[in-house]
Amino acid sequence: MAKRTRIAVIGGGASAMAAVYNITKTKNWRDKYDITIYQQGWHIGGKGASGRNAQRNQRIEEHGLHVWPGFYENAFRLMRQCYEELGRDPAAPLARWDQSFTPHHL
Repeated sequence: MAKRTRIAVIGGGASAMAAVYNITKTKNWRDKYDITIYQQGWHIGGKGASGRNAQRNQRIEEHGLHVWPGFYENAFRLMRQCYEELGRDPAAPLARWDQSFTPHHL
């Protein structure tokens, strides 16, 4: 087997995770790349880190999504792709990407 290219990702923010997600969409990526993500602390997400409320179906309720202004089309496209690949059970809480967001008009 050919030697895999080693990729080190510093930080687990939205940009880093989007880059890794796109690399892993490459055919046979596991044969080509060895990816390691380094994150300080336990909370991945960089400036977009958020927590979840277990009492409300693990809905994200913290401040994290404030990093999206101006990038909504790309962000929602990526979320749709992730949910499609995840293939959640339709009966599961937050089974679809659009169930994971609450519109707000402020």
